[in-house]
Amino acid sequence: MFETFAGIILASAMTLLWGLAAFIVSGLPYTKNNRRFKRWKTVLLWISYIALALAALWLFLVLGWYIRKGWLFVEGTMKAVIPLMLIGHLPVVTHTLPKVRSLRESTGERLAAAALVELTHPMTVIPIYAAAVVSGMNAFSHIFAQPVLPTLAELVQRLLLLVVLLLVPSFFAMKTYRKVLRGNFVPSPLWRRLLKFGLAGGLTAVVVIAVIVVNVLAGVSSSKLPEASDMMNHHLMDEGGGAPTLLSGGHAMHRNHSSGGEVAALTGDVSAPADIKFELVAQQKEITLASGATIDAWTYNGQLAPELRVRQGDMVEVKLVNQDIDKGVTIHWHGYNVPNAMDGVPGMTQNVVKPGQSFTYKFRAKQAGTYWFHSHQQAAEQVIKGLFGTLIVDPKNETGVYDEEFTVVTHRWETDRGYKTAFGDQDQAQTKQVAPGRKIRLRIVNTHNLSQKYMLQGVDYRIVSIDGVDIQEPDRLPDSTAFRLASGGRYDIAFTMPDHPVLFKLGEGKHDGKPSLLFDTDTRSQTESPSFEAEFAWFDPSQYGKAVVNGTTSAVKFDREFTMILGNKMGFYNGKFHFLWTINGKVHPNTPTFVVKEGENVKTTFVNRSLTEHPMHLHGHHMTVLKKNGKPVKTPWMTDTLNVLPGETYEVAFIADNPGMWMDHCHNLDHAATGMILHLMYDHVQPSYEVGTRSGNLPE
Repeated sequence: MFETFAGIILASAMTLLWGLAAFIVSGLPYTKNNRRFKRWKTVLLWISYIALALAALWLFLVLGWYIRKGWLFVEGTMKAVIPLMLIGHLPVVTHTLPKVRSLRESTGERLAAAALVELTHPMTVIPIYAAAVVSGMNAFSHIFAQPVLPTLAELVQRLLLLVVLLLVPSFFAMKTYRKVLRGNFVPSPLWRRLLKFGLAGGLTAVVVIAVIVVNVLAGVSSSKLPEASDMMNHHLMDEGGGAPTLLSGGHAMHRNHSSGGEVAALTGDVSAPADIKFELVAQQKEITLASGATIDAWTYNGQLAPELRVRQGDMVEVKLVNQDIDKGVTIHWHGYNVPNAMDGVPGMTQNVVKPGQSFTYKFRAKQAGTYWFHSHQQAAEQVIKGLFGTLIVDPKNETGVYDEEFTVVTHRWETDRGYKTAFGDQDQAQTKQVAPGRKIRLRIVNTHNLSQKYMLQGVDYRIVSIDGVDIQEPDRLPDSTAFRLASGGRYDIAFTMPDHPVLFKLGEGKHDGKPSLLFDTDTRSQTESPSFEAEFAWFDPSQYGKAVVNGTTSAVKFDREFTMILGNKMGFYNGKFHFLWTINGKVHPNTPTFVVKEGENVKTTFVNRSLTEHPMHLHGHHMTVLKKNGKPVKTPWMTDTLNVLPGETYEVAFIADNPGMWMDHCHNLDHAATGMILHLMYDHVQPSYEVGTRSGNLPE
């Protein structure tokens, strides 16, 4: 992250300095006497030297990225930005600055004619303008147009943009130079020069606006999503360097392949009767938080975060009924590896459930642990408004005995009093009476779009499960250890109640207004609370407990290897202007589709070059984390939602053992809503549904 912001600062500083240098070099021919000329020439040279030093520092920064983090972190910068920077700066170094240094003051009061010719020569002036423009393009690339896997056409477009932006200054420079050659150059007063400079700037702005308008019109048109398509409608099939799949011959070949099964048929074995049944009614309801703030919520069964609790091995049946959610709803079982037809993604695994309709999910509860469920229909809106709940699966053979369990669901609500973060409907401090010696299990679920920081103080504790997967031999963590939970992620923590209060807290400190849970003993006053201090350490799952051992951790070679470079840029999505979050430089539906065969060992590399975190969530599978920032982790662990921070890389792997069509996306749902989505496709599976406004299936 430091390198990213350092790059932005350096590129912005270069732009400012070269812009100032361009202003000065344009004014040098108008200096009234040699004394002023000498002064401004010195200023110009020093500004140029400083700007060049910053350019060299920026280049070393990029090289440092390459050495420490590898090619994927800098490939777009190396291909798209560095060539432009060289084009803009080399003429300054090789021609402009040597010419300016060689200019001597005349013996008279005015500049010598020969010096004036050299000073107004376009090759003296334009390179400094070019350096300013490419520095600005560099800064823009860091923030608004990050190049990721740029094509040759995109590289040429940047070069053409540089030429277009230099047209106006080149015209004025040539005009001044011709006047000097003809001998009719007369220094104009300052106000005329400022007017001329303003005119040049205005014309350049017109050119820029014209370029923007052309891009806007093209972006609005090309970004509109089709009214209807199936999830196979991709022209970018990535086979990860593995053996050819049924899709190698193209879309039509796959559609005509007679042995392929449709998504709708991938229900798993549901012939056995249900051991437990639930009904969830999607409905609108006004909910009041503990503080008195009210929410116009969309709920299941009129509750905030209802809990479904089953036992491992149960055949579970859940009937979803849509009472009054106009846009339709589904249920996706987040982190639970159900058969594909039960995954709850509209347009991919089912049709959306419209008002008055129902859909029944049925699956065998094979995994124990803490999970959650939510609507995947326009999820950025529906999850925020409350269409989610928890799924707790108790182990068939309980190995750890807990006297009490608490489920804590963190969410950020939009209320009549503004945004409020709460544990369920509790947006204030809570107190729970617990006797000393009791064994406590906290199941923590983060449904907010951003990762959240938690602390448990007053007792040492253990993190016993991550995303529903038990940690073997979990170490004891001191209460000075904080942990951060990704959006969509779950941690289970365990501790034994001491004879004094214990405080579980969201956020930075005791009095920051964030919700908390005070565990108090029966023998003490509820007003008594433990001292709350800043953390001294952060929990790191890559160095905790016993390493996971499975087919991915022992693999020497993988059947397929995919890369997901996470970036950002300004652009259009479905006809509207957005700050876009990209995968490999593209947004859905132009992101690649990863194609695998059943039974293969698959590796994915995440590279976060963007300005924020991305909790990457793969449906239908758990990923095993193998490497972080290019180095093997000490204790590989399994997760379904991996938070990749800016500047980080991860290598994860999974066994392709759950056939179907699966979403793989950022679980900051605002990011997914503007295209940070791709699909994992088993090569023998065919679509059963369509996505788009025609069907009303709008997954995100």
